[in-house]
Formats: sequence, C-alpha cells, structure tokens
Amino acid sequence: MPKNQMNSSQLQAVMHGEGPMLVLAGPGSGKTTVIVNRILYLIRERQIPPENILVVTFTKDAALSMQNRFIKEAGEYLAVNFGTFHSVFYHILRESNYFGSKNQLFSQSQKKSILLTILKEVLSRRENYVDMDTLKEEADNCLSAIGFYKNTGDEEAAVQKLSEGWKNDFKAVFEEFRKRMRGQGGLDFDDMVYECRELLLRDKECLKYWQERFQYILVDEFQDTNFSQYELIKLLGEQHRNVFVVGDDDQAIYGFRGSKPACLKRFAEEFGAEQIILNANYRSTSEIVSLSGKVIAENKDRFAKESYAAGAKAEVKNSVEIRIFQGISEELEWLKEELKQFEKAARERQYDESEMETMAVSSGETCAVLFRTNTQMQRLASVLTRADIPFAMRGQTGNPYDHFIAKDIMAYLRFAKGEQSRELFLRIMNRPVRYLDREAVGEMNPVDLMKLRVNYAQRGRSTDIGAMQEIDALYQQLTALKRLSPGPAITYLCKAVGYEKYLREKAKSLEQLEEWLELLDFLKQEAKEYCNLDEWMSAQRASQQKFNESIGRKRYKGKMSSNEAEPHIHLMTVHVSKGLEFDRVVIPDCNEKIYPHGNMPDKETVEEERRIFYVGMTRAKKRLELLCVTGSKERPKVMSRFLNPIKDLIQKNHQLQ
Repeated sequence: MPKNQMNSSQLQAVMHGEGPMLVLAGPGSGKTTVIVNRILYLIRERQIPPENILVVTFTKDAALSMQNRFIKEAGEYLAVNFGTFHSVFYHILRESNYFGSKNQLFSQSQKKSILLTILKEVLSRRENYVDMDTLKEEADNCLSAIGFYKNTGDEEAAVQKLSEGWKNDFKAVFEEFRKRMRGQGGLDFDDMVYECRELLLRDKECLKYWQERFQYILVDEFQDTNFSQYELIKLLGEQHRNVFVVGDDDQAIYGFRGSKPACLKRFAEEFGAEQIILNANYRSTSEIVSLSGKVIAENKDRFAKESYAAGAKAEVKNSVEIRIFQGISEELEWLKEELKQFEKAARERQYDESEMETMAVSSGETCAVLFRTNTQMQRLASVLTRADIPFAMRGQTGNPYDHFIAKDIMAYLRFAKGEQSRELFLRIMNRPVRYLDREAVGEMNPVDLMKLRVNYAQRGRSTDIGAMQEIDALYQQLTALKRLSPGPAITYLCKAVGYEKYLREKAKSLEQLEEWLELLDFLKQEAKEYCNLDEWMSAQRASQQKFNESIGRKRYKGKMSSNEAEPHIHLMTVHVSKGLEFDRVVIPDCNEKIYPHGNMPDKETVEEERRIFYVGMTRAKKRLELLCVTGSKERPKVMSRFLNPIKDLIQKNHQLQ
C-alpha cells in the first residue's frame, strides 16, 4: 500500500527507526498492511539485508499469507525469513544439530505409548490397582500437563490437570518422559519451543550466532505468546533490540494453552518499547465498533484505547440487535429459518440466469454463527443437516455421535436390543462403575450375562458376590431398555441406570460437566424424533455423511471443485473465527455459564471470557445479532453479564423485556 493511503498511526509504525516498538492494533485496523510495509521500509529505506529480518506468526496459514502479501507488495522475491514460532525454533534446533542424526515428530499416540509405559512403572511401585481405561485417561491428562508446563513453566498450574493421586509424581514423570523422547529421537510441537529455549540458555555461542542472524524481529499476534515463546523472542532480540511486535491485549483468548496478554506489558516494560495505537477500524459499522468497545471497556487489566469506525460501512444504521428466546429449541428453530432465508437470498444474488448452468458461484454475502463450545455448534449443525441447509464447519470439531457419551448410549441401546458383542459390553460394563473385570469376561463373544454370572460364581472370590448382584441389576436394566423407544430409553439410562451420576463423578471440572450435560440434552432431544433404534441409527449414518461433506468439502480456504459453490453460512467457535470477518455474525446463547463459560469463574477468567465475546462481536462487518435464552421455571437461564453495558442502547429494537 502506498504511504499516502495509510493513516498517520500506521505510517508512524511503519517508519519507526531503531529499537523496540509495540503496536497495539485493534480489530480491522490494518495490522498486516503495517507489518508488510514495515519490512519493505527496512529493506528499501534503511538498507537492512532481507536475510537479517525474521517475521514470526502463529499459524502456518498466517505465515504463508503474510509472505505472499509481502512478495506481492515488493514485486519481487526477497529472502526475508517468514515462519511460525514452531517452524523457526525447530529450524534453529536442526541447524544446531540439537537432536543428532535422528529426529522425528512423534504423534499423540506415540507419546501416549511412552507415557503409559512410565505410568505403569510408577504403578508397579504402588499397591493400589488402576484399570487400563483409567490409566489411559491419566496418560491424556499427563500429556496435557506436560504441554502446559513446557509452554508456561508453571508447574503448580500444570499439575492441576492431573488426578490427585498423580500430582506428586509429575516432575519425575516429566523428566523421564523427556529423557525417553530424546533417547528415541522424538519431539513434539511443544519441544520445538521448550528445547530451543534450553539450547539458547545453555549455549552462548549458539545464541550469539542467531542474534546476529536475526537482527530485526517482527512478531504478529503477540498477545497470544506464552512464557516460553516470549522468553525466546527476548533472548533473540536482546542484543540488537530491534523487536517490532503487533498485538491487541483485548483479543488475547488462548489462556487455556498458556498464552498471557501480560506478555504485551512485559515487553513494553522490559524492553522500554515505544508504543503506537492503531484504533481506526476499517471493517465494521460505527454501531458495532461502539458497542463492542463498551463491552471490552469493562475489563480492568488492559491497555487504555478506544477504536472508531473509519471504513465504507461505518455509517450503516441498526446493525446490532439482541434477540430473546424462551428455550434452546425456539432459538434453534429461529436460526434454522433465518439461515435458510439467508442462504436462499445470498444464492439468488450470485446467479446470472443466463449463466446458471455453466458458471461457478463466486463468493458473496457471508454469515457466521459463532459458538463458545463445540457442543453448541454440533447441536445447530445437526439441525441444519436435517433441514438440508448447506453450511461449512471450521476448526477441529467432530460429529456429536463420535463423542464418548454418544458411543456409550448407543452401545447400551444396541446391546439391549440384542447386539451383544464383546466390544459393546466392554464399553458399558463399568459405566457406571460395577467393578466388573475383563478377566471374568475373557474372550466371550457374544457376551451372555448369565454365563458371565456363572464365571464369577465359579471363581469364588469374596468380591464376586457383589459383581453377581451388579450383573443381575444390569440384566433387569437392559430388559427395561429393550422395551423403550430411543427418547425414553436415554432418560431411563441417565436416571435409573445411573449414567448421569457417573458423568458427574467422572467430570474433572464444572465446565466439563456442563458441556457433557449439554450433549446429553441434545441426544435426548434428537432421540425423541425417532420411533425405534434402527430408524435413529439410519438417521445418524445419513447425518454423518452430510457432516463429513460439510467438514471435508468446505473448510476455510479448502480445495473445492470448479463447479462447487463457496458456502455462505459458516459455523465455528469464536476461537476459530479469530482473524476472520463476515458480513453478518450471529452469537447464540449469550447467557451466563456460556459467556462467561462455567460456574463461578474468577476475575482473571471473566476478563478472558469477555475478550472471547469481544472477538466474536468484532468479526462482524455489517450486522451483529446476539441471542439469549430465558429458559424455563425449572431450568431458568440468565442473560450474560457481558451484555449489561449495551443493554440500554439496544432497547430501540424492542427485543428486551
């Protein structure tokens, strides 16, 4: 972009001289333009060799997009170093021969296998028994804790991810895991940062080499850095101090993986960085900018700043609306009809009747429905799939029927109806806990409960009397399930069999429990639509096929056939939406326990949750709709506290009671 097309703040950032610079860039403020033009300025105006410039982003797509944008603006290829944190630090490790001749990226299953071996060794020194399923769950917890520790250095917070009986073993397990990974030439993405930091702290000559190599460092989305990433940037940049970071503390939403907006303040203080604020929003209407600004201003731990609308859409009126619904079903029905009409209108706007049969549909108006959790998204996806409304799903999500809860329920119903395979029985036998063991089941397939009872009777252990009583109870429960249609069967399973109680005991947090209970409610509502299990399973298979199409065919920037239309409707979580923009944005379930997520969140959590909500609001270009549910007398729901600052301003829509 020519300099005469940039505003004064953008130009000031681009033409910054030597030394550290912090650019606070609000939504839609043209930060990519600033970074690209800053690189060009360094090369053409300050004669900095391109190979001495390092540009770091968080995702591979962002790095590639930034590089392509730079090449387009430059009009030629220049050897600037573009990469993600992981790719840059892995490059340093390889160039330094840190792993020797053998190194490979280990999969999650490979890492889990190593951890299981270590955990079994720890167990062998104890007297208590732990079944394999529980041990596998603990291995997953341990992998999560290890990753968090590598990224944050916070051992106290990391061990909270473990069950009580394993917390004291964490440091020993971590060191042994790291040793075995290194011994096998294995590494993961977290190692690329953690081990690089270890290398540069230990090897001063190596550090000096890379400091000279990367004399000018630019970092995008700096608010998303964690402790280890920040420390590495600090190490690389402390010699020449030409570190140029761009970020927005109001958009720091990755606390769950160790990122801290405090890294922005640390950078400003520890580097003594000059600061510039980019507060002109070229994306959204004035109303969207103003109201989202009022929401985020409630946060106390932030840089003081205020955005204003500066784009062509700034003066669009009545662009924000709050809608109130009595229940989730009413909200889903409105979404279905509204999205159906939006899809139809968007499709009609794109076609020229004379070319309808020959042309590919170009990209037109877009609408995104943004969710706090995957469970919420899956619920709407199922509704749209049944209604044959095309949509795209983005990010890492799965069909709700792939969730362990859905698999448990289907296993119970299938087993009760006569499909008594060993696989199904092993899935349900201790959900809820009945203290049945695989030894008694042996290789029995199909599983006959009466024969299993005989096995326990013949074994003659004192604990087997209780197991036989559990088998008798299970037999009665399965007999009752067999007579019920899917909807009542799930209710019976949850209450009489005790599956819901099992989930409450299994959940490691209130947030996790809320998500599981939401999924249970969804499955209950789904099941009521079908008279028998075969009908429901057939519908599930059809849903799975359409679901796979919505994922595989319509991912963001995914490959599409020449005659396939770009989707107009997008479903995703707010986290996945970050960095994207849409003509229209709908945010359902603007209620307490969703925004903010969970029960009784602390101050720090509330501030991050408010930032998540703010990111969702600021994806909208022309129209923003916020949906709330009041609930029933039995299960009332409360409007999100995040709407309080803007409630009075939306009264003109006559949607609030």
